[in-house]
Amino acid sequence: MVRNVDDLDFCLSSHPQSILDGLRSLRSHPKLVDVTLCAGGREFPCHRGVLALCSRYFHTMFSGDFVESIAARVELREVDPDILAALLDFAYTGKLTINQGNVEGLISTSSLLQFQEVRAVCSRYLQHQIDATNCLGILEFGEVHGCPEVVAKARAFLLENFDLVLQGEEFLLLEKERLVACLSDERLQTRDERTRVEAALSWVRHQEASRLPHLSDLLGLARLSLLPQEYLAESLLKDSLVQGSQSCLEAVQRVHREKTDLEPGALVNGNPCSPQPNLQEVLFVVGGRSLDDSDDDDEDDDEEEEINSRSLPSNAAFYNTRTRQWHRLPDFPVYNKWGFSAVSLNNDVYVTGGSRGSRTNTWSTTETWKYITREGKWVTVASMLKPRTNHTSATLNGEIYVIGGTTMDFVEVEHYDPYNDSWALTVPALKYVTNFTATACLGKLYVIGSCAVKYNALTLQCYNPVIDGWSIICSPFIPKYLSSPRSVSVDGIIYLLADNTKKVYSYDTEANMWQKVQFLHTLHENGGFVLLGGQLYVTGGHWKGMEGDYGVEVEMYNCTANTWTVECSLPRLWFYTGSCSIFLDPSQWPEPFPLDET
Repeated sequence: MVRNVDDLDFCLSSHPQSILDGLRSLRSHPKLVDVTLCAGGREFPCHRGVLALCSRYFHTMFSGDFVESIAARVELREVDPDILAALLDFAYTGKLTINQGNVEGLISTSSLLQFQEVRAVCSRYLQHQIDATNCLGILEFGEVHGCPEVVAKARAFLLENFDLVLQGEEFLLLEKERLVACLSDERLQTRDERTRVEAALSWVRHQEASRLPHLSDLLGLARLSLLPQEYLAESLLKDSLVQGSQSCLEAVQRVHREKTDLEPGALVNGNPCSPQPNLQEVLFVVGGRSLDDSDDDDEDDDEEEEINSRSLPSNAAFYNTRTRQWHRLPDFPVYNKWGFSAVSLNNDVYVTGGSRGSRTNTWSTTETWKYITREGKWVTVASMLKPRTNHTSATLNGEIYVIGGTTMDFVEVEHYDPYNDSWALTVPALKYVTNFTATACLGKLYVIGSCAVKYNALTLQCYNPVIDGWSIICSPFIPKYLSSPRSVSVDGIIYLLADNTKKVYSYDTEANMWQKVQFLHTLHENGGFVLLGGQLYVTGGHWKGMEGDYGVEVEMYNCTANTWTVECSLPRLWFYTGSCSIFLDPSQWPEPFPLDET
């Protein structure tokens, strides 16, 4: 007789995989399967139970009062047998290879057969493949197959990168209705009004005989009055397409005549129903507490401090590189804020986390603020899932990723979907870092940093959104410890700088190689690092000696010439700034800062 002992809980860790392997092997034994799927002349022996667990379509088919629920053979019409074979392999193994050749077939078939997990990962894969050469095709595919998340991403990419898209072959094959919708969309971002005109001319010229009658309507979507007089005279009036359309020729001649008759500096009023005019890229800066704020260090009452802070002037501004002037923007609603992160997405600015703004209350927050550029106002959007301070943020494939800044002993990551106004957790980074920066480059997210221990070498971690996974990249000559590093990427090259040094580094992601570039002129603490017009801009203040003045110079780096120059100074003595680049309409710019504030 067995002696009475404590219960023994036994779990065979290999059991789930053994069952899957066993079921897969049973498919080759006709007597041990209970249904055969037929597609494209091929037969696929299967098990109803396995199909029902992986597919809502088959679950409904086999559990309902249908002929197929008891049939030994089920015919699947208009299903690609190769795609079906891949889905069935996934059902029995949980593994699937997705590539450019099969992703569209997998999405359409998994949507039809309701393999929800496969459809979701294929949708994510497709969104991460969007570029200037394929966004129009992916947009149409998403509409045909009912993938609203793909449509949203492709449309956003189109509107943000129209100058690049119109250079591709897909653009020339657009239907007129889609081109009109694009040119008339107020969110369309172009560097110059000539872009709309050239887009219309290129599209018509591709099939001139059938499209020339549409040229007048397309040119009507551009503000011809905002075009340079030289362009009107030397390009448009001499263009064969314009000369071949009497209505277009008369419209261009009329605008040219009006501009010729105007005095220098005058403007012709555009059609109020036209899309927004030329957008110019500017440097956007939002500041924390400034040295020139009134000093209320003895103020302990939060309520009184909040009232006093309402009178603080100008904690948001932008810099026009053409006129070299700063302009005021609507104040960021939370004054004295620090530890936040700022990033631009879809030409709006997002400020995440940071302190609550009060000098006596420095708790982290989950709040996310959005500056709507075309409306010129700040609003709150969905809050982050975790409170964060001294974190970093970056945009990747139309979403915002926020990294670190929590109290956990690992690097928590979450991402924001602007189309659904929602946050979701992302897998954490592999190595714990407390002093780091992040930037997106060539479809991946790079986190560079270390723990706050002097002389610790930096670690380079890379996140691939397609597989939702991280990897650590071992790279030669990676810099040593850097305090509060900042990074930005340009054409596959990541540039890196920090608060405690004038040294600047570059990292070639394809060659996996670090090297030094030209030194900065001065230190820049608690500032931003921004790509604007193909050049790099760095902001942030510094003390000029132990008892010296506080400098807030902005430096600009010419990537081609490998030179830094002092571009300007911040309009106020900001201790902490967040920076990014956005496009603004010059006709709606507010007055520049007074001379005594620049």
